[in-house]
Amino acid sequence: MKTKIILSVILSSVLSVVATPAVQPPSVGELPSTLPITSPEVLISNAKRLVVKVSVSVNSRGFVYGAPKTVTYLEKEYVPSVPNQPDFGELLAIVSTANFSFETRNPLDPIEVGVTFRDKSGRELFQGNQSFKLVKDANGNYIPPSSEIKVRVWPAGDLPLEIAGADWVEVALLNEQGETTETHSLDRDQRTGNFLFPLYLAGQKNVLVTAFDNRNDGTTTKAVYSAQTGARQPTITRSVTASASLEGVIVVKPDQNTVVVNGVDEQVARAFKNDVSPLVQITFTKTQTFFFYAEHPSDGAAKGFWIRRSDQTGWIYLGIVKGKLTEANLSEGVWDLVIDWPTFGKRQQSFSRDGGGKG
Repeated sequence: MKTKIILSVILSSVLSVVATPAVQPPSVGELPSTLPITSPEVLISNAKRLVVKVSVSVNSRGFVYGAPKTVTYLEKEYVPSVPNQPDFGELLAIVSTANFSFETRNPLDPIEVGVTFRDKSGRELFQGNQSFKLVKDANGNYIPPSSEIKVRVWPAGDLPLEIAGADWVEVALLNEQGETTETHSLDRDQRTGNFLFPLYLAGQKNVLVTAFDNRNDGTTTKAVYSAQTGARQPTITRSVTASASLEGVIVVKPDQNTVVVNGVDEQVARAFKNDVSPLVQITFTKTQTFFFYAEHPSDGAAKGFWIRRSDQTGWIYLGIVKGKLTEANLSEGVWDLVIDWPTFGKRQQSFSRDGGGKG
């Protein structure tokens, strides 16, 4: 059984709009001083300016398309009655002019009414859908539940954001301590050049937006904006130098010919606490006598030490007498010294006294 239905549509708006002052355009070649991202309402208000087309449709799997006098789609260009002052009321009025007529082979199938406001590139800025089913009247005929189907229209996801001069825009999300936890770049509509800003981020306290302008001379300028105020924020430029120390390695100053390893030195104490026997590196610019002693707080005096110049493979072993410095005549060069403790650190080292060493 085929049913012929005539249907009109009205729009129930859920858009909240606030008046926004006109934003002064930036100077040529400069990124703007503010961005209209201070609230979802501001984004919606700006998106309204971009609407140039209204479309309304009705569809169902049960429709018999091509039937005589079938009307299932309406599309109209929108030009504000007051130049440059778009009016949501006028957009709603266009939707209310939609009168559909369709034929269905299955009156039990759901029917959906869709409303879309689009920009000049065809992107959906606002959209909404409402489904309904035909119902039986007292005479057993299938009719719409009401003569007018109300559709609620919402912003269609991310809304366009025009940033003159920007080639790339990045959003930073901050935690409650103000630290950046996540960054991502904004998608861009290649047809209009507008960036697409998430509605839920507008007006948020812990959101920063950075716009980048890659100039023809190879330089890049940037501007950072607060999503809460929309205003540019200053960036901080600082300089810092770096230094490093090797954990588990003691680097002795060049030509220091007396070295005592014990728990007094902070770095040595840290190595002992971590159950590490430190490697000692000595550097001489001329041949001289070297004096060495090592004592562990709990293991006592070291038994001795292995030493070799960095360009050699064999190790030389020298003993240590408790409380006395061990002497060695060393030529110029960089020398590595490994301490032989009674028990401490044995799992890290195992050497023979013949100079060859064991791994």
